[in-house]
Amino acid sequence: MKLLTTFATTLLAFSISTTTIAAQEKSHTAGVQFGGGGLEYKNQDTNGEGVVTSYLYYNYKFLPNYTLEVGLLSGSDLDWDCDKTDGEWECFSDNDRKNNIDLDADKLSLDALVVAIETDLALSKRNSLYAKLGASFYDYQLSLNNNKEVDESGVGLMLEGGWEYRWDMGIGMNVGFQYQKMGDLKANTLNVGVSYSF
Repeated sequence: MKLLTTFATTLLAFSISTTTIAAQEKSHTAGVQFGGGGLEYKNQDTNGEGVVTSYLYYNYKFLPNYTLEVGLLSGSDLDWDCDKTDGEWECFSDNDRKNNIDLDADKLSLDALVVAIETDLALSKRNSLYAKLGASFYDYQLSLNNNKEVDESGVGLMLEGGWEYRWDMGIGMNVGFQYQKMGDLKANTLNVGVSYSF
């Protein structure tokens, strides 16, 4: 009987402490991020520029330092253009023809559903570092001169790490680096975002 009472008391104490932690920390967060960077496709790259992304996400904090995240990622080229000279394509990531890219493409279209686990490390009451590891269910196309050259879909890897600042009212901002590995395509972007916890 004493063992049963001890077990019940421990279970009640754990339940109260978990409820107290959940009451102090808001469990739900919705946010959006915008990013820019470059990509690589089969060792051809954009020299670190010319790609823009947006990421809309929701996450649920199921443990004090762990969150389950679901998000929608979309990406596209930024002013890619190509010229054909002597039978060879030469492509650029801007209209000024200053930033030459190795990739033979003038259009990128990218969509992905991301499911990830996030963990954070509090630096102070409002500042924290975070890291995400997830799977992305992607679909992307690369086109050249209105001809679709690449059309791929599958399951890839998403990694992200950065810094977050959150006010007491629940509004937060973050800056982070995101890496996506989607088959033969790799994307690296610097992201800035805002979010709201409730």
